[in-house]
Amino acid sequence: MKRLARSCMILLFCLIPAMQSAAQKADPATLARFMQKYQSYKSSLARYRFTINPQQLADPNVNFWAGQLAATDASIMGRPNDALFYFPIASPAPQNLPDPAHYRTESAQQWIIDRAPRYRIVMINEAHHVPQTRLLTISLLKPMWAAGFRYLALEALTNDGKNPVPAGYPENSSGEYTRDPVMSELVREAMKIGYTLVPYEANDRDLSQASIRESMQSRNLQRFLASHPDAKVLLHAGYSHTAKSDVVKISGATTMATDLVNSTGIRILSIDQVALTPLSLSSTDVIAAQAQLAKAFDVSEPVVFVNKTKDATAWSAYPGAYDASILLPVSPAQVIRPDWLSLGGHRYKVYMDANPCGYHFPCLIQAFYSGEPDLAIPADQIALMVPADTNTPLFLREGFYRLRYLTEGDQKFIERDFIVKPPNNGTRH
Repeated sequence: MKRLARSCMILLFCLIPAMQSAAQKADPATLARFMQKYQSYKSSLARYRFTINPQQLADPNVNFWAGQLAATDASIMGRPNDALFYFPIASPAPQNLPDPAHYRTESAQQWIIDRAPRYRIVMINEAHHVPQTRLLTISLLKPMWAAGFRYLALEALTNDGKNPVPAGYPENSSGEYTRDPVMSELVREAMKIGYTLVPYEANDRDLSQASIRESMQSRNLQRFLASHPDAKVLLHAGYSHTAKSDVVKISGATTMATDLVNSTGIRILSIDQVALTPLSLSSTDVIAAQAQLAKAFDVSEPVVFVNKTKDATAWSAYPGAYDASILLPVSPAQVIRPDWLSLGGHRYKVYMDANPCGYHFPCLIQAFYSGEPDLAIPADQIALMVPADTNTPLFLREGFYRLRYLTEGDQKFIERDFIVKPPNNGTRH
């Protein structure tokens, strides 16, 4: 399977094993034709339009895969709430939720920073189609650098023995999930600070079996650590790869982090962001739990729940597997682009003139950093699907940009340069 279609297979083995049997009931020939068709589209917008076709989403032979791909591509297209609509797996709510009588909240960023110096590796997980789960790692880059961490290991990076970011900016070839502008910002910011990027994903041939994939990821990290004996590593990965004990397994297999601990005895601080984050609109129990906790603890930033007793341990949905489970602020579902896309206030809302789209929808508006080519991942982008979407902002840092409008067939309408300055109530171009 080619790289552009790997994400659905990857998710199958690292999220909810029970879904595997349902997916395996799909007719192999029909699924193969679907994947071949998906791969034939060269742009993310075209692939997105293909996967969200009602015919694909209703076909029992491909809907499980189409939903995963549609969710990932929706987030890449700048529509993170749409991703929750398409994702086909309803995540279960954790048991024994913390309560204000026995727990207090603490900034997740500060809690991690305070403990990071005691560990050689700090692991943080994400849900691949939920870019909000990338914000905490972005916020940790500077303070972790100050704490002596010099390496950023990313599951998302292409691992083929070559530099995944040779030009100094992420491209489509840099990785599967680096196509998302938020993940791309994580990579850009890390490189700007001075981090060395560490790819460690298994080879494509090792992705079809969970146990092989997990052990190969672990072996790749072991080789890196052996050759860099003083390295302190911040690692960002998907879902359960970062679970460091057999309390959590992936399709019955020992996880990458557990294998790494068992093989080396290395100390890992592992942070879970997935248990309390809704993965789809059908994750009603998690949505309710997240809202309940956010209201009870008055949450406005990512937090950990710290026990009020003397041991002051953090609450974890899976004790032993993760040192803490993070609660993210509730993301409003009624908007196309929630305000957390400002990345902690570092990016500003910029409203673009949608007139160049005319009557051509979907219309993709992309903002590239000045000097970067079309092959680069945009600083931000938004797919306007219908005329009613036209008053939807981009989120951009202060600086110089090149703006591009595209239709589904990659027909370029207009391209121009513009500057983003700190606005009062949003900038309009």
